[in-house]
Amino acid sequence: MTRMTRLYKILKVVSAALFALVFAACEPDFDFNTEFEHGRIPGEGPQAGVRQPNEETRNLLLLYSAGFNNLSSYLSQDIEDLKRGWLPGGSRNDDVLLVYSHKLSRSGSYTDKTPSYLYKIWRDASGQVVSDTLKAYCKDTLSVSPTQMNRVLTDVKDMFPARTYGMIFSSHATGYLPAGFYNNPDKYVYGGSVPLAHLSSEGGFVDPYAHMVKSVGVQQEPGLVVREMEIADFAEAIPFRMDYILFDACLMGGVEVAYELKDKTRLVGFSPAEVLVEGLDYSSLASHLLDNDEPDVRSVCEDYFLQYDKKSGPDRSATITLVDCDRIEPLAQVCEGLFEKYRDMIKSLGYRRVQPYFRYEYHWFYDLYDIIAEAAAEQSELESLDAAMNDCIIYKAATPSFMLGYGGFEVERYSGLSMYLPAHGNTELNKFYQTLSWNIRTGLVK
Repeated sequence: MTRMTRLYKILKVVSAALFALVFAACEPDFDFNTEFEHGRIPGEGPQAGVRQPNEETRNLLLLYSAGFNNLSSYLSQDIEDLKRGWLPGGSRNDDVLLVYSHKLSRSGSYTDKTPSYLYKIWRDASGQVVSDTLKAYCKDTLSVSPTQMNRVLTDVKDMFPARTYGMIFSSHATGYLPAGFYNNPDKYVYGGSVPLAHLSSEGGFVDPYAHMVKSVGVQQEPGLVVREMEIADFAEAIPFRMDYILFDACLMGGVEVAYELKDKTRLVGFSPAEVLVEGLDYSSLASHLLDNDEPDVRSVCEDYFLQYDKKSGPDRSATITLVDCDRIEPLAQVCEGLFEKYRDMIKSLGYRRVQPYFRYEYHWFYDLYDIIAEAAAEQSELESLDAAMNDCIIYKAATPSFMLGYGGFEVERYSGLSMYLPAHGNTELNKFYQTLSWNIRTGLVK
């Protein structure tokens, strides 16, 4: 199997408006020979669920792995890579590494519903990796629902009070876009009732090497129904403010996402473009985020970029940005004035002149700075914009190009943040966009 055939396949879907489902956590009927994977029965491990009295010094990391989809095997490999790296234990056994995992059964069938698990990983005194299942959730659990993510995070904090909390969200994504829009923009009606999304290859070009990407997370249900979550609901589901959130998911590196999460996390790391299948460097991840007095989130972003930058051809494709959300408000203030002054230019801007972060015709992600520059802003205004962006962006990096030959693009300007370009949007998307916190604050779309 070639490297390129390991990239995600595209789904053509028609999605429902976001729905609300309430799932109760439960202990399913286990077949320990086939279903149970984490070494000990829930609650029976020597450290399972224990509140250690170290909350004033403890760092906690949760990998939220929503893999009941065609990424299941890749996300499972990420967890194995995590186990091969540095793990808490020994002199730093106060720190906590947790994984929430929901993946396909061994048969790989979407009709076989599986439970999801919250478990703790550490290395014991002999150097062996230990996994204890802390909690199991029903087979009917929808891991990409705000209800379930809220429940998991609440369980995490109840079990392990900590000084710092961080989360890596690993699944599919399409940034700020509403559920169902990405692959069927012409069928999306804001506030309308549309059929549940189904797997399909009808009605347009199918990129043979496309990533399967959805709003924020995707879960494939029996009948190949696709469930999704939207960024506002993702933010609302977080029950306490985190120190950092990293997205191992496509197209999340937009100013809309960062602003939506500003009251939920201090740092957010993400990619304005898609994320190739290897994702983050899981082998070094825990050492950066846990084996320090303070989580070193920047080094995680640097490792991600370096593992792709050393490759060649289409595999040398990566964008990454780390934003301090506590310092994003001045950027919103600058943009508010620029959007008002250059509204007509932005609405009529020739989109082919602006730096894209998308492939083929999935054209809802452009470089924020380049939009304003191409709208003929004055030099002094661009300097103010640049200063505001640099003040909140801690780290940014991009390869010279992204998947050229597969609908990709040259990276000629990289400010670190993408944004919607109304000149290349549509009417129904504009209606949804007006509900986003970024637009409410800045008035990009009136």
